[in-house]
Amino acid sequence: MPKRLPTLRQMQILLALAEHKNISRVAEILHISQPSVSIQLKNLTEVFDSPLYHVNGRSLEFTEAGIAAVNTAQEMFFSLDKLHIELEDLKGAKAGVLKLAVVSTAKYFLPILLGPFCKRYPLIDVQLDIGNREQIIQRFNQNKDDYYIFSQYPKADNLVAEPFLENPLVVVAPVNHELTKKMPISLNRLSHYPFLLREYGSGTRHSIEDFCQQHNISLKAKMTIESNQAIKHSVAAGLGLAILSSHTLDYMQDDNLVKLEVEHFPIKSQWYLVRNKKRHQTILAELFYQYLQEEGLEKLKNIAKNHRSF
Repeated sequence: MPKRLPTLRQMQILLALAEHKNISRVAEILHISQPSVSIQLKNLTEVFDSPLYHVNGRSLEFTEAGIAAVNTAQEMFFSLDKLHIELEDLKGAKAGVLKLAVVSTAKYFLPILLGPFCKRYPLIDVQLDIGNREQIIQRFNQNKDDYYIFSQYPKADNLVAEPFLENPLVVVAPVNHELTKKMPISLNRLSHYPFLLREYGSGTRHSIEDFCQQHNISLKAKMTIESNQAIKHSVAAGLGLAILSSHTLDYMQDDNLVKLEVEHFPIKSQWYLVRNKKRHQTILAELFYQYLQEEGLEKLKNIAKNHRSF
């Protein structure tokens, strides 16, 4: 055991450094000066009497001691979070923080689910993190949230996944595209047109690649874009076709876009509500799950039905 113990602030800085690999970024996120970050990290190295990381040019790499310290920091903050949750549960409080992390496409429907839920429980704060699939997997591995929403969830022994909503993938074109006059469209004909695709690693890209392999076709990838919204704007501008979740179109009017009727489409997919077995289920998490099952999904389906146009 070290003669001195690290402070919570030092361990918080270490965790931020492990996530961002940049001291300036850590200072920005934690709202402290860069020299203060460097001093705290230096003091932490002295506490453990071992170098925790090395900087080579712009690259920052953790030593084995640093990795062990990061793992311990994660366990510390998880235990403190768990204690806070247990104390709130003992009070039977319907207040506190519900932590959700979702892949970017889910942002189109999640606010519709959260609105009535937050109105019913006004003392609940929702911490919502949105990222690509790889970023949300990282949060799951760090056990940061009560629930995660994936269309393609990772394989893990400590994971519980429950399908809760269909996620059909459709072909999208500008409203004046020539294919809108020649429906239905064969896969062979579709393969002659340029496509705007999501980045590698995204759930939508996974589904598209599986579909193409299953039907032995190749798409002409013109551009890779990491944002559904940017893809929609690019399609509307005539840069190419796209395959997107129907949810990106179902809750608002997109007069410049149309869903094409294509052979073997839509690609069938599901949204999954995922949780980590190692995370204690709070009263808030149980309330959200109960709301989702009893009325949230029905509300979502009705709104999508009213806005949907094929």
